[in-house]
Amino acid sequence: MRRGQRVRKTISGMLALAVVLVAVWAAGALLSPVPVLEAVEQPPALDAVGVDPAALALPATGSSAVIAGSGDPVAGGETTARPIAGLAKVVLAHVVLDRAPLEVGSLGPTTAIDADDVQRLRALQASSVRTVPVVAGQAWTQYDLLAASIIGSGNNVAEVLAASVFGTVDGYLIAAAEWLAENGLDDTVIVDPTGIGSGNVATAADMARLAQLTVADPVLLDLLISRPTASASVGSWSDNAAFPGGTGALGAATTYTDAAGVCTLLIVPVGENYAGVALLGQPDYPTAEAAVAGLLPGLATALQPVTIIEAGDAVGELVADWGQRTDLIATEAVTIVALDTSGVDLGYELDERRTALRGTTIGRLTVTTPTSEQTVRLETATTITEPGVAWRFADPFTVLDRWLAEQG
Repeated sequence: MRRGQRVRKTISGMLALAVVLVAVWAAGALLSPVPVLEAVEQPPALDAVGVDPAALALPATGSSAVIAGSGDPVAGGETTARPIAGLAKVVLAHVVLDRAPLEVGSLGPTTAIDADDVQRLRALQASSVRTVPVVAGQAWTQYDLLAASIIGSGNNVAEVLAASVFGTVDGYLIAAAEWLAENGLDDTVIVDPTGIGSGNVATAADMARLAQLTVADPVLLDLLISRPTASASVGSWSDNAAFPGGTGALGAATTYTDAAGVCTLLIVPVGENYAGVALLGQPDYPTAEAAVAGLLPGLATALQPVTIIEAGDAVGELVADWGQRTDLIATEAVTIVALDTSGVDLGYELDERRTALRGTTIGRLTVTTPTSEQTVRLETATTITEPGVAWRFADPFTVLDRWLAEQG
């Protein structure tokens, strides 16, 4: 073959290869799908959520803590565990209802009072601790035992309640330790159902969490609101858990021992919400009353609802490789109540898109606290169209990268 023919054949082959490569490049540019839009989350600022602990005027004496809505307790005073006196009966109520649940309005099974229960009543009366009268042969319902233990603060009926559900006091103590661990009350130790023993200890923060758990329990919250002081079948008892002073707070326990001082656990209605307040180790009842009176105004201010997202706020964006972008707009407002931001969780669920018309629903933003969950629909503020010819017919290496990315 002549040299000129070989050259022409080589050139023809190279041209043919070039045509094929151009065709492949053009096909890749025109036929490969455009990349998925990149979703960028832009969560709202939570700067307006929370309260300065100093604004709550927590007492300097003893230990104290407040909790509401979401997050961790705001604590003041000593932070170590200390005796809790009759607050132990609120733990008892939770552990009993965990093992033997009731519904609001139901009374549950009955327990017969025997001679040993009457003898125990007399022994506790001789010790000058709170008791509720019982008579041999009476049949106490589970609900009446709960009410007399919490509202009446009866140490004798608390023991009867523990034994009726768990068989023995020791059986109750095992269940109580398990319940405390399951609910994160790691700094609380229970050694008897009543709180008489000084070995019943907790931090104020744990007791505030106990108040929060009480708000979440419909039976116990109903009990504290209705505050029954009598039963047609077994008699009456005093409201020894009520907190004095006309504050409107619902006393879950107001109690005293020499080792514990004055301790109180309160459920405080603030608007449509409830806060939990725990005071431990107060020197006397007047000091405890003054502490609560000083605390409540700041608590009411702190528990005003805070709007963290307004309808129309941009809480994210979609970004296209070819330069277009659009905001993701919240279609509704989100309002929460919280003393701090530690329990506020923001979760995005965004659809995968390659283009988007204005007003397209693109996903959801869910705002979760321990007491509420709100989901907001997100939509696009503007339109993102497909890219133009210039972007599609980028240099061959870019087209190849896009094509390989789609395959992979």
